[in-house]
Amino acid sequence: MQQLLSPVAIGLALIWNFAVLASVQLTVRLIMAFSPTRTLLAAVVLTTVTVPLSLAYYALFGRSLTLMPLAMLLTAVAGFLVSDFVLGFRRQRSVIVAAIGIGVLSAPWGIFLIGPDR
Repeated sequence: MQQLLSPVAIGLALIWNFAVLASVQLTVRLIMAFSPTRTLLAAVVLTTVTVPLSLAYYALFGRSLTLMPLAMLLTAVAGFLVSDFVLGFRRQRSVIVAAIGIGVLSAPWGIFLIGPDR
């Protein structure tokens, strides 16, 4: 579990969340509305949610996929808030679509990339 808290893992989570948010924005919004600075801020906020969620999921369920839909739902709620309040999506439909994409892509999938505990 320590591997999830390493600087490399947190940096990779931040990069992944930036990529997810950028792809969601470029899919849902017009390209002219894309802001790298605002997306980076949103990625930082989303990472502060996804890393602790990944730690909690791994501590409670290990590498089981059984409750991954619940983790996706929690990530989607965070994605909804980030899309609405940090990225400032104007239409409610856009916020919902973005939240679904963020929930699927930024769920705690990283737990499957770490090695076994020693």
